[in-house]
Formats: sequence, C-alpha cells, structure tokens
Amino acid sequence: MLLSLVSRNNKVFLRNKLLVFFSLLSVLILIGLYAIFLQNLQLNSIAEYVPVTPEIEVLVSEWMVAGLLSIIAMSATLGVFGIYIKDLEAKTTADFLVTAASRYKIQLSYVISSFIIGFSMTFIGFICCEIFIVSIGGEWLSPIAMLKAIGILILAVVMSSMINLFIVLFINTETAFSTVSTISGTLLGFLCGIYVPMAVLPSAVQSVIHFFPVSHITVLLRDVFTAQSVEKVFAGNDVYARTYKVDYGVMYEINGSILSSMTSLLFVLTTIIVLGTLSTLLFRRKYK
Repeated sequence: MLLSLVSRNNKVFLRNKLLVFFSLLSVLILIGLYAIFLQNLQLNSIAEYVPVTPEIEVLVSEWMVAGLLSIIAMSATLGVFGIYIKDLEAKTTADFLVTAASRYKIQLSYVISSFIIGFSMTFIGFICCEIFIVSIGGEWLSPIAMLKAIGILILAVVMSSMINLFIVLFINTETAFSTVSTISGTLLGFLCGIYVPMAVLPSAVQSVIHFFPVSHITVLLRDVFTAQSVEKVFAGNDVYARTYKVDYGVMYEINGSILSSMTSLLFVLTTIIVLGTLSTLLFRRKYK
C-alpha cells in the first residue's frame, strides 16, 4: 500500500506542470540574478586581489552552482508537500483512510515522494551544472569529489524533506502553503549567502546564516566545487584565498575560528535527527 501511495504522489506532482514550475521558481530567479549582476559583482570584487582571468570566471560560476543545488533540494521537496496540503484540503487523505493505509503510512508516502523527486531533480541539476562548468572552460569534478558532492546532495534532500515536513504540519490550506512557498523561495538566497556576499552583511545577519541548516549544505558544496579553482586562482596567495573563502561563504569564520567541514556535516545530521523526531511527535499529537 505504501508503494502505491508513493507512486500516486509522484505521478500527481509530475503531472502538475504548474506545481513543478513554482517549485523551481526560486532557482530560475537565482539564475536570472546571477546572469544580470551577481557574476559581475564577484568578478569586480576578486579583481581587487588578482587580475580577472577565465579561471576566475569558472570559480565564480562554481560558487553559484553550489548555492543553486542547495536551493533546488529545498524547493523541489517543498513542492512535493504541496500535494499533501492539496489532499488535506480536498479531504482526499480521509478517503485514503477508508483503505488499509494508516495515517503514518499516508504521511510517510509524502516524505518518501519528496525524497525521490527531490533527489531526482537535484541530481539532474547537478549533471547540468557540471556540463555548464565544463562548457565555460572548467574541469569535471574528480571521481572522489563527485562522490562527495552526491553524498552531500543526498543529505541536502533528506534534511530539506525533514525541514519542509515540519513546516507543512502547521499548514492546512493551499493559500497558506503558497504564501510559505513564496517567502521560502525569497529567503533561501539570502540565508544561504547567495544574493549578497557574506562580507557585506551585518554581523547579526551573518550569525543567522551560520545557524541556518541549509547554508551548511551550501558551504559543503562550495568547498567541493571550488577546491581546484581556488588553488589555480590564488596559487601562492594563501592570505587572499582565505579572505575570498570567508568573504564569500566558501567557509565560515565564527569568532575568529574557521568552521570545519566535519562541524557543518554534524550540524546537518543533527538537524535531520531533531526535526525528524519533532515531526513524529507533532504528527502523533495532531492525529491522536
């Protein structure tokens, strides 16, 4: 029964072209902003340290790609939960209860669907981003780096599913869901340090970003994607390389200390466990 519900959810989502479009709207906005002014903003900033070269343009694109993929993971999984809200408002969930399916299986089917569709769309985005980077003169990620990136994307989708599940448990109407989706799409770019470089933000805002779970996915991906380019662009200029990484959120500096990749990874895993537990407790309380 669970597999049938998951299959049904997947088909409903993919059949609704408008739902697919709006789930990726924030991604399209980011691409537009990057093409219009974000790229030039970074290039002008880096030019203060080293002359702009094709390698630098690749670095800037790799930086953007990392943020793009973290947003795809969030947006795609949230879009799938739109099916849950629609079913809830249309009383379709009550119809499912007439069958052998329990409330837990019904809820779990939406979570599984969000992971399947979220990872599928994120992985397709990853392949497209890799092709884009190579097309502008960059290099393919090494096999090890590619495996790291895919592992991070899996974590990104799992965490995004948990975050969005927790959010939608407080929503009961499509109108409220649309509002949340719009706000989420707008805030993601800022809270992941994509629209505006970290260095120009007030310290209070930087602190918020440091504690925003999705931003740690962005940092982990940036570290993987930009590693080779940073070595090429800032060869022999370790001070400039560190300044660039901190200013543009390739790594986080908190109270003068650099946050390690392992710390970001543990932060993501903790978020998954905590939100998964809270969502389970909230669901039990809501439907006891």
